[in-house]
Amino acid sequence: MKKMTVIPAVSQIRQGRIRVAAYCRVSSNKDDQEHSYETQVRYFTSLYRGSETSELVGVYADEGISGTSMDKRVEFQRLMEDCRAGKIDRIVTKSISRFARNTKDCLKSIRELKELGITIAFEKENIDTARLSDEMMITVMGGLAQEESQSISNNVRWGIQKKMASGTFGHCRVPYGYTKEKKTGKLIIEPDKAEVVRRIFDMYISGMGARKIALTLTDEGIPSPTGKAWNQKTVLNILEQEKYIGDTLWQKTYSKFMGEKFIPNSGQVPQYYIEGSHPAIISKEKFALVRDMRKASTPQKSTKVESPFRKKLICGKCGHTYALIRSKKRDYWQCGYRYDVGNPCNNTVLYADELQTAFTALCDKLHTHNAEIIGKCYAQLTELQRLMEYGTAEGANQLKTIADLKEQKLRLATLYRKRFITTEKYDREVTEIDMQISSLSRSMDRASENKDKTIDDMETLAELFKGYDGTPEARKEILETAVESITISGDTLTFRLPSGLEFTERLDRNGN
Repeated sequence: MKKMTVIPAVSQIRQGRIRVAAYCRVSSNKDDQEHSYETQVRYFTSLYRGSETSELVGVYADEGISGTSMDKRVEFQRLMEDCRAGKIDRIVTKSISRFARNTKDCLKSIRELKELGITIAFEKENIDTARLSDEMMITVMGGLAQEESQSISNNVRWGIQKKMASGTFGHCRVPYGYTKEKKTGKLIIEPDKAEVVRRIFDMYISGMGARKIALTLTDEGIPSPTGKAWNQKTVLNILEQEKYIGDTLWQKTYSKFMGEKFIPNSGQVPQYYIEGSHPAIISKEKFALVRDMRKASTPQKSTKVESPFRKKLICGKCGHTYALIRSKKRDYWQCGYRYDVGNPCNNTVLYADELQTAFTALCDKLHTHNAEIIGKCYAQLTELQRLMEYGTAEGANQLKTIADLKEQKLRLATLYRKRFITTEKYDREVTEIDMQISSLSRSMDRASENKDKTIDDMETLAELFKGYDGTPEARKEILETAVESITISGDTLTFRLPSGLEFTERLDRNGN
C-alpha cells in the first residue's frame, strides 16, 4: 500500500485561534500615563498572553484625535482596511466613546464589520456584537457618547466665548504685518510687512483697484501672506481687516457640532469687538475711507439673481466652475479663473441665452428619442440584472422569503407598540427573524455584489424625459435632478447625467 500524507486545509490549521485587534484613542499628553500608547499595548498584550483560543495581532491607536470624525483617524482607517483584507477576526476596545462619538458612523462601521464576519467587544459597556440583540444597546450607548462629545464641545466653546467677552482670548492666526510676542502672546508690528500693508491702503485710496495692486506687488517680488503670488482676494481681505486699526472682532464665523465649519456669522451667535487690543498699523480715518470707497464701488446685492445652472458649469480647461456675469446688453458665464493673477484661464465665454438654447435642445432630443436611448439602456440593464439575481427559481424564492420576514418584523413592531406582546416575546421573535434574514442574505451575496444602482438611475431618467412637456418648469426639474454637471470646452457643451451618461451639444455661433 502506497504511503499517503494528509495536508490539512488552512482553515483547519487556524481553527480555534481568533486573530484579535485592539483599538484605542490615546492621550497626546506625555504626562498622562494612564492613557498612553505604551500602557494600552501592555494592557492588551497581557490580556491575551497565554490564550489558547485568541492571539493579539496588533494595537491600533490614534493619538489625541476627537472621535467625532472617522476621516481624521488614520489608525482607525488602517484597522478597517486590515479587516477588509481578512487579517482580523475580532476587535476589542475599551468603550464605545473611544471607538466613536458619532452614532451614525459608529453603527455604519459596526454593520460593515458584521458583514465581514468580524465581531467587536466593548469592555466598559459589556457589549459584544456577536449577540444580535446588542444592536439597540449600541445605538443607545453611541447616542450617549455623541451627547457627551457635544457637551464637551459646548463647554469648550463657552470657555472660549468667556475669554472673548473679557478680552483675554489669544489670537489663533497672526495677521499679515504682525508677529506674536513669545512671552505674552500679544501682537506686535513687523515693520517690513506693515509697510506693505500701508502701501496697499494708499494705493487703493489713490484709485488703484485690488487686482492692479496684486499685480504690482507680484511684479515687485514681494512675498504674499501665503507665500504664493498676490491675488485680488488677498488684497481685499487686508483692506477689510479691522486688526490693522488695533481692534479685534471675534466670531466673524462659527461652526456647528459635527456640521459645517466657518459659517459666516450674520447674527446667529454673539460677536465681541475689542478696541485697542494691539498696536495699529493704519489710522481709523484711513480705514473708514477705504471702507466707504469699497461700499460705493460694490454692486447692491439686490442685482444678484440666482441661476439654476450655478455650480453645474465646469471649465473643461482648468476644472474650475463658471460664474454668471450680469450685463445690461447680454448676460454671460465665464471661468472663475479667467482673471487669476497666477494662472489665468482663457476658456470661452458662454452667453446665458446660448446655454439655455443648448439645454432646451438636449431636453427635446431626449424626450423625442427617449425609448431609443434611455429606454433601451434601461431594458438591457434590467434584463442583465434579472439574469444575475433571478436566474434560478431558488433565487426568486429567497427574495420573496426575505420580503415576507421583513413584513413580519413590521407587524411585530406594531403589536409591541400597542402592547399586545411582551418585550421578551418581541425580542425573541425579532432575533429569530434577523437570524433567518442574515442566513438568506449570505447565500445571495454573489448576486448582491453585482447589483447596480445604474438601473434605478436609468428608470428615473426614462420617466423624467417621458413626462417632459417643454415648459420652463419641466426644464428646471430636469436640470436640478438629472444634470450632474455641464463641461465647457470651447464651443462644445458636455451634459453629464446619472449613470455616467454624457450628451454633447455644440454652440451655433455662425447662425446655422
